[in-house]
Amino acid sequence: MINRFENDHDFTRTGAGLRYPRANTAVGARPAAEDASGMSRAYRSIKTVPFNGLLTNRLLTELPGEDFARLLPHLEPVSLSCGEHLYRLGETVRDVYFPEGAVVSHLYILADGSTTEAAMIGREGLTGLSSIFASPVQTYWTQVVIPGTALRVKAEVLKEEFARGGAMQRLLLAYAGAHIEQLSQRAICNGRHTVEERLCSWLLMIHDRAGDNRLPLTHERIAHHLGVRRPGVTEIAIALRDRQIISYTRGHICITDRPGLETVACECYRTLSRQNLTAANP
Repeated sequence: MINRFENDHDFTRTGAGLRYPRANTAVGARPAAEDASGMSRAYRSIKTVPFNGLLTNRLLTELPGEDFARLLPHLEPVSLSCGEHLYRLGETVRDVYFPEGAVVSHLYILADGSTTEAAMIGREGLTGLSSIFASPVQTYWTQVVIPGTALRVKAEVLKEEFARGGAMQRLLLAYAGAHIEQLSQRAICNGRHTVEERLCSWLLMIHDRAGDNRLPLTHERIAHHLGVRRPGVTEIAIALRDRQIISYTRGHICITDRPGLETVACECYRTLSRQNLTAANP
């Protein structure tokens, strides 16, 4: 379940994520120090003070101060739990999420009930991209694979910002291109590379986005995302553990030798990493 962060008194980075000023919602209360446009001086000052530097989401940190100032009042910090479904198949996208610490997957469900991950989203991007391009109904499930923080905004707000042109439109178009390339590369990867190669690439992609060597992943969940049987994942995990590339306990996998993991991973990881860097600097 998505929960608002509590005690959001200061616009600072804390252990729980980004904190925003709490709005005064008392009856008859007047917003503090508003200018003629209705935006408080605190928010207006973000034009000159790069507060989005407190964030880790690349799309938001790349926004110029004035663009970020328009978006800031609409951003809501949320905590996403493991396995949570942000959008289900056929649902209309009403909210867009900018992951910070969380990692999200697009899962396709086949007729026999099996699943395969088509794309992964972390701090380099956002979810609900289709809603911005007038395709709001989901053709896949969007599920949280690594729990953590994110910033939520109404899809309509982001569509309006996109329609302005400028920095937000440029960033979202560059990200859309990178997202399409990821979908294409993952499709090739699923058809051509071994399960071991794919698993190693997938762990590296998760690690890049989560920023933590210790990942809350079970063999069952990995199999669910790779579209393979759990015993196969367990066999590969044992082999990687014996080579001291990873270690694992119940419910967690720890990457102990990242260069070793990169050696086993397929070429797709390096290709996708270059694409992410290009998208971050359009």
